[in-house]
Amino acid sequence: MPAPYQPDEQQIRDRRDVGARILSLRRQADPMQERLGERAGLDRRTIGRIENGLAPATLDQLGGIARAIGVPLWRLVRDE
Repeated sequence: MPAPYQPDEQQIRDRRDVGARILSLRRQADPMQERLGERAGLDRRTIGRIENGLAPATLDQLGGIARAIGVPLWRLVRDE
């Protein structure tokens, strides 16, 4: 049986960076995780895990979050 997947340090940092950008943009647009989750089609807990860097976000999830916040997708993944 293969070993469970373990992200490397760079992947963990990237997750945290993306999560921090989502958190900052969400707070500017609407401070409620629940409302963002509803608009993005995600559970509030999923939004929290992504914002805290505890779970990787799929491209579909990032796209939904970007649309819900009203920003282009690249704003979530690129430091500007």
